[in-house]
Amino acid sequence: MLLKIIPGGAFVENTYILQADKSDEVILVDPGSQIEDIERSLKDIDFKTIHIWNTHGHLDHACGVEHFKTKYNAKFFIHQKELPILDAMPSAAARFGIEEFADVIIPEVDGFIEDKKSYSVGNLNFETILVPGHSPGSICFYFKEEANKKEKMKQDIIISGDTVFAGSVGRVDLTGGTNMQDLVGNITRRLLCLKDETILFPGHGPHTTIEVEKQSNPYLMGNL
Repeated sequence: MLLKIIPGGAFVENTYILQADKSDEVILVDPGSQIEDIERSLKDIDFKTIHIWNTHGHLDHACGVEHFKTKYNAKFFIHQKELPILDAMPSAAARFGIEEFADVIIPEVDGFIEDKKSYSVGNLNFETILVPGHSPGSICFYFKEEANKKEKMKQDIIISGDTVFAGSVGRVDLTGGTNMQDLVGNITRRLLCLKDETILFPGHGPHTTIEVEKQSNPYLMGNL
């Protein structure tokens, strides 16, 4: 399995490209403002189809969606509760004073992601875990080694969006956020129960593991 991490952009966000071995389909997770960097990464890959799956709809993770939908005729998937978050992208750009995104195009959604569902896209199998708090429809994509044996994965991985980071958790003061108690509670119940060795790939910053966050994340320690 190919897993590419493309950090950068105005918000230093992480975009992910995933592709199964011997597949001509690509999963593009959270295409943000680093469009040129994403394009350069795609040039190194042989593919025919792109599927865009977003963890959530905040500006930093969704402002590039329309570009890739239009250029590659890609389908776009997100949780239904993120629709108001997508609609708020222009106002978010104004709030942060980022003029280049003032006219950001709100992409049309082709399908809604559901919680606790198993999906197969381009021969990659993954489950979805809803972890609200940062936004109402924040979804994590959980790729189990057992469900992807042909890909020779060495351990489970999860793409966590802006729910939890290495040593921190997502903000709750952005559009659709609730409160820290709610977010931490959902992370504890829905993510910290995964295998300790699960590698966590967040929406910003370096990757980590469930075990490391249990032991050292100041927001999560003592919540087990």
